[in-house]
Amino acid sequence: MTPEPPKGRKAGRTAFDGFAPAGYRIRMMEPGEAEALHRIDTRATLMLAGAGKPDLVSNPLDRFVHFLLRHDVLVAAQEHDGAPAGFAAGAPFHEVYWLAELGVDPDHGRRGLGTAMVRAVAARAGWFRHPAVALSTFADLPCGVPFYERIGFHPLAPKDVPPWAEARRREEAPPGSDGSDRVVMIRRL
Repeated sequence: MTPEPPKGRKAGRTAFDGFAPAGYRIRMMEPGEAEALHRIDTRATLMLAGAGKPDLVSNPLDRFVHFLLRHDVLVAAQEHDGAPAGFAAGAPFHEVYWLAELGVDPDHGRRGLGTAMVRAVAARAGWFRHPAVALSTFADLPCGVPFYERIGFHPLAPKDVPPWAEARRREEAPPGSDGSDRVVMIRRL
């Protein structure tokens, strides 16, 4: 069962209280944070490139900002100064809520931020009555299928992927790739 958002004047600022690990909080993106999130995206992309995806390149800032504007963006921020340490971007897509991007600054990795942000995305999707969260991810990286399986996602067999999700999987494939190394996954809410 997805927790209900808090009621009251400050509900938006406290909706994700209790989701983040110690020393962090999860909140919606605030004005002026695009450059900081772009730096996180760039660093996370470089880490993936070093883990076996050398063709990955981060989007230029203007394209990244356009991406952010089309999504609900949750930010994992450090409690002591509010600086972003990670982000998740998602939006309603067909019958599901689609998690389009999850990025954690490598300096803040392995602390539970990715898991916490996905839990917060699932809660947000549930608050708006979406039946599931779906995504596409790399099948051959530890931060791909194994990570999402640990937090309740299930890979769809290629024959079970709806055409709209297949199109999204191909769209999210890196330039020059046919997307065959990506898998569509779903978590029912």
